[in-house]
Amino acid sequence: MKVKITETVLRDGHQSLIATRMSTADMLPILKKLDQVGYFSLEMWGGATFDVCLRFLNEDPWERLRQIRKAVTKTKLQMLLRGQNLVGYRHYADDVVKEFVKKAKDNGIDIFRVFDAVNDIRNMTAAIKAAKKVGAMVEGAISYTASPVHTIEKFIKFALELKELGADIICIKDMAGFMSPVDCYDLTNALKKEVKLPVHLHCHCSSGMAPVAYLIGCEAGADILDTAISPFGWGSSQPPTETIVGSLKGTPYDTGIDLSLLVDIAEYFQKVKEKYMGILDPISERVDPKILLHQIPGGMISNLISQLKSQNAMDKYQAVLEETPRVRKDLGYPPLVTPTSQIVGTQAVFNVITGERYKVVSNEVKEYIRGMYGAAPGPIDEKIKKKIIGNEEPIKGRPADLLKPELASAREEIKEYSTQPEDILSYVLFPQVAKEFFEKRQRGELTPPLIPAPIVSGQAPVISGGGPVVQLNPQSEPGKFTAELGKKKYQINITRQPTHNDLIPLTVELNGRKYEVKLESHAMVQSSVASQVPSLQTVQPAVKVADVKTEAPAGAGPDVIGAGDVKLPMPGKIVDVKVKVGDQVKKGDILLILEAMKMQNEIDVPCAGEVTEVNVKVGDNVDNNTVVVRIKP
Repeated sequence: MKVKITETVLRDGHQSLIATRMSTADMLPILKKLDQVGYFSLEMWGGATFDVCLRFLNEDPWERLRQIRKAVTKTKLQMLLRGQNLVGYRHYADDVVKEFVKKAKDNGIDIFRVFDAVNDIRNMTAAIKAAKKVGAMVEGAISYTASPVHTIEKFIKFALELKELGADIICIKDMAGFMSPVDCYDLTNALKKEVKLPVHLHCHCSSGMAPVAYLIGCEAGADILDTAISPFGWGSSQPPTETIVGSLKGTPYDTGIDLSLLVDIAEYFQKVKEKYMGILDPISERVDPKILLHQIPGGMISNLISQLKSQNAMDKYQAVLEETPRVRKDLGYPPLVTPTSQIVGTQAVFNVITGERYKVVSNEVKEYIRGMYGAAPGPIDEKIKKKIIGNEEPIKGRPADLLKPELASAREEIKEYSTQPEDILSYVLFPQVAKEFFEKRQRGELTPPLIPAPIVSGQAPVISGGGPVVQLNPQSEPGKFTAELGKKKYQINITRQPTHNDLIPLTVELNGRKYEVKLESHAMVQSSVASQVPSLQTVQPAVKVADVKTEAPAGAGPDVIGAGDVKLPMPGKIVDVKVKVGDQVKKGDILLILEAMKMQNEIDVPCAGEVTEVNVKVGDNVDNNTVVVRIKP
């Protein structure tokens, strides 16, 4: 039986390895060649691509879809849809789900892979019905995981429910990459016998077992395999396309794909990958058998690393990996796939960074425990539940039934910025991010995608006070700079590139004390559609001293300094301010909402009193050393 291949390099391949940062400009030149391969489909949209296009790449995700559809005429285009969550991190009303699916199909999507993080069929019903109504193909996905509450029998029951809803294909979505070859055989074989639909395997290489699982899965009857062209394969991504195609050659499962064509495609993407080496973290590329314990999925690993870097907490990476399975158990063993991977992983980060478990709890964790993400697969720890939502009872019905229609109000709110019907959907999905994008578009400030400048390392400038900007002057050798501050000169070595953060933190030690210096966002290197990154000799970034301060001790970050001075538990963006000067507040009232690591967190009142200062506004990016609110007890 000939096995088909879905190529993931345009979505999950770069989502897993470089936090979804590949620009549309880097995709367009190779699309015609990808279209010649004879893939079953190209997975190129959905997942984190929508958010990242708006948030980091200054791109319209709808325009990306249209451009790829125009170039790809032979091969089906496929997207990943998070059921009632669509491409966001919460449930959206049914009117949004129906309109999003319709517009995605209108703009070029042929296949919708629909999944739900907790395998709650109620959260997939609206999306699957909408896709079938517009004539699209549907892959109903099982979010695969292993736990005391997950069994083959339950997965088969779920797959039968998906078939009843109209799914054309069943996908086994092994997002964490720890499905063993034996388990892959048993589940695939059972699905083929009892559900009698084509089976599509989606496995990550995180634990190293995926290529073997694929071969054994083919023997059990798998019809389609997900792979990523080699520069964006392996590690926390999918098995390399060339490796799988070559391995199956001459067997009953021979794909019939031309390896020489794949080699040409790989050479192109190798050059693309070199542009993003500053974003690529070695952890994302390596095989890590510890995945069998922490179960963090491929797409989450690179984002988790990025989150820890933004918190200056990479030294706590191992502690977070160890905390993640504990949080997962507390919450009833949800499969670790977006958004539950984000919810569980971010809560683990909060628990480690603050030094106290569940001291800071995101709104998303609260909503999960309330049942707003669907039914937890297993029982939630009663002590944790009581600590987070008190005596409140979780909902029993379909979560989306509690949501009011959203499109009409959104259309009115964003009408001054909207230039196409799809803008309304972008705004509903990511209100603040989309609005900022629309404002930049209206002002003509949508610059080409930014590739971070190399990070400063080696002998960093020793700064003893705040304020000045230091210009780095290029020397004769690539990566060598001289920095001047007053009458002093410092030698700087440029050795690698940072993550996407606008302000890149550096640590400078002076007389035994550590200080923070930041690389400014304008130090980034712009790349046009056609050009490569400029040579390092021509890069002239600037280093700015930003609020020089001593490093906090490990585990520090209290939200109360003194009686009524409130600091944030971690850096983040202010998305709502609930109080103003003069307000009388009581302990436990909500002061503001902080977005950190894509999760929203309520910062509450430490003591009863009167608000005397509010030092932040909506949209501010604030570190955890700033007093955001002062309260007179």
